[in-house]
Order: sequence, then C-alpha cells, then structure tokens
Amino acid sequence: MNPKGLNLMKGMSCFLAAAALIIAATQLQPPTNPTGSVQAGTNYAAQTAYVLKPIPSSAVHHQLTGLPRIRLKESTSGNWSGYAVPLDTAKESDVFSDVQGTWKVPTVTSTGKSAAYSSTWVGIDGYDNGTVEQIGSEQDWTGSRQLNYVWFEMYPNGAYEITGFPASPGDVITAQVHYVGRVVVKANRNRTEEESVFQLTIENVTKKASYTVPASYTTIPAPELASAEWVMEAPTGRNVLPLADFGTVSFSNCEAASLHTDEVLSPISTWAADPMTMVDPSGGGAVPTSLSGGGEAFSVSWAAK
Repeated sequence: MNPKGLNLMKGMSCFLAAAALIIAATQLQPPTNPTGSVQAGTNYAAQTAYVLKPIPSSAVHHQLTGLPRIRLKESTSGNWSGYAVPLDTAKESDVFSDVQGTWKVPTVTSTGKSAAYSSTWVGIDGYDNGTVEQIGSEQDWTGSRQLNYVWFEMYPNGAYEITGFPASPGDVITAQVHYVGRVVVKANRNRTEEESVFQLTIENVTKKASYTVPASYTTIPAPELASAEWVMEAPTGRNVLPLADFGTVSFSNCEAASLHTDEVLSPISTWAADPMTMVDPSGGGAVPTSLSGGGEAFSVSWAAK
C-alpha cells in the first residue's frame, strides 16, 4: 500500500458538520487542502472501537515545563532526534498547515535501567515555541516487557492515549497533523471568539486500523504554525526520562505543506532542515542520518551515551 495514496482526512463537509456539533462553529476559513494526504480504507475498524484516556501528569507523557524541545546547542537536543523545518538559524520563516510521516513501531530493549521510554511522532510547532500539535506511537520498556500505545497531545494541554488502537513491533504507522482553519465559537451567551481547529489522524497500515481525533480535543486558541517535525523523543515527566534502546527507526513519506509550498505537501529537503541529535541527560541518545528518498526519508539510531 502506498501511503501517499491513502487519505485519512474525511471530506471537508463531513468534518465541518462534526465540528459544528462539537464546538458550535459558525464560520471557517481553512487553507487550501494539501495534496497527497492520507485516507483510511472503508474496511478499517470503526472509530467507536477506540477510547481516549487522559495520560495523568504523574505518568509518562510528552510535556515539560517550558519549551517542548530542550535546546542544548545547534542541532543538538536533550529530548528530540530527527528533523525539523524550518531551521531557525537560517533566518527562515514559514506558516505550516500539514505534516505527515510513516514509520514502523520499533522493538525496544533494556538499557540497564529498570524502565526506559521512547516516542515516535509527527507534529506542527514546538521546535522554537511553546506549543506543539503532535500524534504518534509510544514504545516503552517496563523492566520486564515492552509496552506500546498510540497517543496525541495539543501541548500545553494534556496528552491522551488512544486505547484499543493496535500497535505492535513491526506495524507500519502513518500519522498526520493538518491545520483546518479558524472557527468562531461561542464563549458565552453574549460573546464569541476565534479558535483554531486541527485534524489529527493515525493509521496502522499493517492492521488496517485508523483513527481521527474528534475536533473537540484539537481546537486551541492561537497556534503559531511555525515549524514541522518528525521526531524520536525521550518522553518527560518532571525530567527527561531514560531513552529506551529502540535500535533504528526508519521514517519515510516525510512531507509538510506551508505557505511557501502553496499548501502542497513537499519533502523535508524543500526547506533548510535541522537534523537533530539527541543527548538524553538520563542516559542514551539518538542520531539521525542524512535525508534520502528524494529528501523525504531518514533513519534515527539509538546510541549509548
């Protein structure tokens, strides 16, 4: 199956109808729909099979007080490895409306710690600002076995696990974050305000399962839409957690859409990109390869600290 030929996005009219029921939207000005987005097949499991469960602040999640990305020095991070665009030191600016990517759920192994953690995701924002809209898979080592699940987060709002959604080592995952546009919502009886709606989708290509997060969870006040990312992350609680040994994860079909590309999905190499190396202060690290596959593929390998 060619992920470019998939399209997790519903028709815009169906999505707006659902959004109207959820957030009482009365007006929408979406950007042009990017091409090449992904859609689930009609034989996929029903959305009702999955339940959203808040990930408590006391558990492993994907937030840290302050900026989502811990900047150490140029192209080096304390919790992210992979690629981000645009590269801020290149003095570039852009407005992103879409990001997507594909990877296989990795097998993780013990690193000598009692527990270790890893997240794989795509997202908009977070590279150089204080919000991030992201969706992906989690692969943790509990001390005796591997634990997998899929999740999303509209940081600084809390993260949610999509319970019941299949995720096993070797499964091919495709994920997408799409900025739909601004809506006018009722704040109270006499006042309205504008907020921004995203459509977050994830697909297990191997197991033929897909999920689109309801708009009530993906409507936020004022995103900057300033960057797009494809990331292996060391999750955080109060501090960065030990990074699980995930071996090597290969990303493909890594594309984004922005004003610069006239809302058409284009490979990472379209922009000045930052290949981020992770140096996890809790142990371990991760290093990305150079871009390949026409500028839309790369791998990230775990590396002992």
